Amino acid sequence: MEQVVVYLRISEDRTGAEAGVERQRQDCLELCVRLGITDPAVFMDNDISAYSGKKRPGYLDLLERVKLGPSRIVAWHVDRLYRRPRELEDLIDLVEAHPIRIETVKGGAFDLNTHEGRLMARQLVAIASYESGHKADRIRRANQQKAERGDWHGGAKYGYGVGGVLIPEEAAVIREMADRFLAGQSVRQITRWLNREGGPVPPSKGKSRLNMWHESTVGSILCSARISGQRAYEPASKTTATWERRDRAILGPGNWEAIITPEETARIRAVFNHPDRRVGRSSKSLLAGLITCAKCGNTLVSSGLHRGETSIGKRRFYRCLPLPGRPERGGLVVSAHGIETLVSEAMIARLAATTLPTTAPGADAGVSAAMEQITAARQRMEDMARDYGAGLLSRTELHAAKTAATATISNAELVLGRSAKSSALKGIPIGDEEALRAAWEVEWSIPQKRAIIAALIDTLTVKPAEPGKRGARFRPERVELTFKA
Repeated sequence: MEQVVVYLRISEDRTGAEAGVERQRQDCLELCVRLGITDPAVFMDNDISAYSGKKRPGYLDLLERVKLGPSRIVAWHVDRLYRRPRELEDLIDLVEAHPIRIETVKGGAFDLNTHEGRLMARQLVAIASYESGHKADRIRRANQQKAERGDWHGGAKYGYGVGGVLIPEEAAVIREMADRFLAGQSVRQITRWLNREGGPVPPSKGKSRLNMWHESTVGSILCSARISGQRAYEPASKTTATWERRDRAILGPGNWEAIITPEETARIRAVFNHPDRRVGRSSKSLLAGLITCAKCGNTLVSSGLHRGETSIGKRRFYRCLPLPGRPERGGLVVSAHGIETLVSEAMIARLAATTLPTTAPGADAGVSAAMEQITAARQRMEDMARDYGAGLLSRTELHAAKTAATATISNAELVLGRSAKSSALKGIPIGDEEALRAAWEVEWSIPQKRAIIAALIDTLTVKPAEPGKRGARFRPERVELTFKA
């Protein structure tokens, strides 16, 4: 017995009211009445484009229903059913086992079991695919023009309402997130702070109300040019990684109020791109990479004793690794617990004394200069692309020029990444020893404490153990610690 199914779809429903699919439902059911069909099964996909390639649950359910036997599919128009040739071919493949006839409100009927019906279907889907691609090009060009003007794009985003209207309570949360990140806290630490009991309500999309902050959301907000009142635009392909999408090129200022400064956005992005941020031993231990060997000048790494050496339980150590051909390298070991305790106490005492290093002269100028270099290099890359398109540059010349501009951007971003360390002291309870000790032991993460140490300490050197005094015992006299002036 032939089964009848109705398929409804609309590509965009900004309000969520389902008004478009409801109109299709009325027209399709009226067609069913004219065809003498009663009580058909209805499948629906609302606010899902058929051209984008996104999964359509209603359409997939319809295909499973079609596999049960001969079917008649009723749709408002054939382009509601499929809009890409590949989808039509998948549907035609089902015809070999299950006869399919398509009835449409606009466009008449055609039988996929006949050559004529398949020809008509293929012609219609080719036209629909062309129209979708052409429409996508127009939308992409319009979005680029809006970006160049600095117009707000899309609906409400966290921190802003529709049209870029600032939401003060959400803006305050973003401001705190940026301060914490520039002070050395990790994205994970900030996420935990946001998810604390009584914390701010997280942004939600569509009907998803999980009431939880995620690290990916925090990173996207921090890297966004939007929060510093800037407009970014870079059409991302479907294969572009999420992380790459949130580091889109900034075109210029936007026409809405900023929450943080453009300089802070540049520094945040630089920290994300800085090699020092890569996860490794240096980010899991407090002092790895910050301690220097007095014998060879090499930095120490965190490790335990090698097998075969004297075992001292499961205690950790910082050691100078040997290097073939460099006899002065290696052999120096110091207790991790001992030197970490010494440095921690020294940092708390230093912060409690309120005698902190001042900003180095010209530091702000260095940040500004680095940002100017990045802006100029990006502009040169755009000019080179236009010249190459006009035939004024060869491929070899374009590649050499882009390599030079990319190197300039990378070097400037390293400068911004290093300058971010000066923000490590912002917002901490300087002068309050009790609060400092509580924060150091409980609240601050290892990356944040490392940032504070790097901001305050000039040198941290460990000397080799004196003859006859080797062993597991920590000897403070081996450590030389000097603070910045």
